[in-house]
Amino acid sequence: MSDTTPVIELVDVTKQFGSFKAVSKASMAISKGEVVGFVGANGAGKTTTISMLLGFIRPTEGTVRLFGKDVTPQNAHRSHERIGYAAGDMELPATLTGRQYLDFLLRQSGTKDRSRLQALIERFSPDLNKKFKNLSRGNKQKVALIAAFATDPDVVILDEPSSGLDPAMQEAFLELIKEVQARGTTVFMSSHYLQEVMSACSRVILMKNGQFIEDVDTKQLMAMGGKRITVKSGYRPTKPPKKAEDVETTFENDLLTLSFVYKGDVSELQSWLAAVKQLKDIEVSEYDLEETFHSLYDTEGDKV
Repeated sequence: MSDTTPVIELVDVTKQFGSFKAVSKASMAISKGEVVGFVGANGAGKTTTISMLLGFIRPTEGTVRLFGKDVTPQNAHRSHERIGYAAGDMELPATLTGRQYLDFLLRQSGTKDRSRLQALIERFSPDLNKKFKNLSRGNKQKVALIAAFATDPDVVILDEPSSGLDPAMQEAFLELIKEVQARGTTVFMSSHYLQEVMSACSRVILMKNGQFIEDVDTKQLMAMGGKRITVKSGYRPTKPPKKAEDVETTFENDLLTLSFVYKGDVSELQSWLAAVKQLKDIEVSEYDLEETFHSLYDTEGDKV
């Protein structure tokens, strides 16, 4: 495998169940060291796509490749030696404790150095002494994440990885993603938490009705969202700048509050602000990520 060969690749992949196409003509390429987010409504085809990557199911048409080699039922287990995997509400052996399960995984992988496992245990602080059937959802998810990263895999595939984690553990998870990316690990992760995707990923692939509809850089996505600008002035007839969207105006206690979304040139916004009479206050914040994704998804009522 050369340095330019994609670590993860789909070429015109279709998966059909009877007359239903769960995935249709999907193509993507992910390079070594990339962290790529995977977003779509429930039923869009994300889990089916991940199942094909892992060799759990076969595509009806097209090619799935990992590390430059086609994934088939016969060789899928070989790629698993280099892959970490975790899913939200992952099925784990009910009668094993977390410690027994992690010990088993390390033995199976031939990993003798336990320092990485210990560091992950200290980071996430799971309850390792109870059997899985007696563990809370959050503790199960902690063990699943530790298992995904414990063998220092080349690729980590995650399906709703922080489901069930509290905010502190979500932050710990995001820090872990940054650390493994710095070491060259490739991460492909689906998530319903948009801020998580934007914080962790350099690219985001959007899926809708079995098709990949967008593959966009996160910086570009943030720029598409624009800025929410809120200005307060003592001059009542203040008008918003050109290219302002979603404009809201209120007048209270002799102050005009003008709020709008701005996606235009920053220098034009600066010129407009300089001309605002009796400017009292200004607030700039990122526009709602939900709205940005909705505009890309282009379907009223769909939630990514």
